[in-house]
Amino acid sequence: MVKRSGVLTGTAGVYFVASQLAAKGFHAAPTFGNAPHVDILVGLPNGAATLSIQVKTTWRALRTRGRGKGKVAHHYEWDVGERSARLNQPGVFFTFVDLKGVHSELPDVFIVPSEIIYGYFKKYFETGLSRWRWHPKVDSIEQYRNNWKMLEDYLNEKSQQTNY
Repeated sequence: MVKRSGVLTGTAGVYFVASQLAAKGFHAAPTFGNAPHVDILVGLPNGAATLSIQVKTTWRALRTRGRGKGKVAHHYEWDVGERSARLNQPGVFFTFVDLKGVHSELPDVFIVPSEIIYGYFKKYFETGLSRWRWHPKVDSIEQYRNNWKMLEDYLNEKSQQTNY
């Protein structure tokens, strides 16, 4: 088995999210590290509205509890980092990509507004936390799973607010 690279895992997540957005009719431009805090810039085809995405990817995010027949899905885990945890802007969304550790199944993408992530980590900002990791329970984030409509709704609402 080939050792997995964290850089390649992250790259896989960015390209997967960008491809899904493009397939859904959005402009999706990966920044390749050229924009602080932003991995993908997303816009409506007519340019009327944009948003930014921070992508967090892991090879296998789902964690279980129990043994044998009592084993159940419990929570997910993604590294976030302090700099990302402090993002809190209306036009910034996180996409948490679970590659699921397999090659035959499409990854899941959890699309979460930055204010949710900021709220989760806010209590840790002054603690000197050394590892910033998001651990949402399975049922608490189901509403975000592959919810691409959230981005579409945000962009459409933003484009309606623009006065020309």
